[in-house]
Amino acid sequence: MASTKTSKPDNSATKPQPTAAFDKLYWTRIGMAALAGVGTQALNQAYGFDWSFGVSIGIGVYLISYYLALYGWYRGAPRELQGKVYTTGVGGYVMVFLFTWMLGFTLQTAGYPL
Repeated sequence: MASTKTSKPDNSATKPQPTAAFDKLYWTRIGMAALAGVGTQALNQAYGFDWSFGVSIGIGVYLISYYLALYGWYRGAPRELQGKVYTTGVGGYVMVFLFTWMLGFTLQTAGYPL
C-alpha cells in the first residue's frame, strides 16, 4: 500500500521570526497604555471630561509611541517594516488602555480616592 501523502515544509520554519526589538516595542506600548489609562482617569476625575477626550488621549499616546519607535529604534528600517512597527502591539495596547481606564473609573465610583 502506497501512501498518497506528500511531505510539505513546515510554514513556521519558512516565516521570518520577529526580532527582539519588536518584543521591546510591544512591551513598551503595553506600559504606555497602562500609563495612558491611569492618566486619562486622573484627568477625568480632576476636570470632568467626557469619554471622547479619553479616547483622544489613547490614540494620541499610541501615535506618539509609533513616531518614537519609527524615528528612534527603526530609523534605517526598510519600507516594508514600517507597517509592522505600526501594528505591533495594537491589540494589547487597546485592551490594557481600556482596562486601566475602566478600573480607575470603577474604583473612583466605588469611593476609593485615586
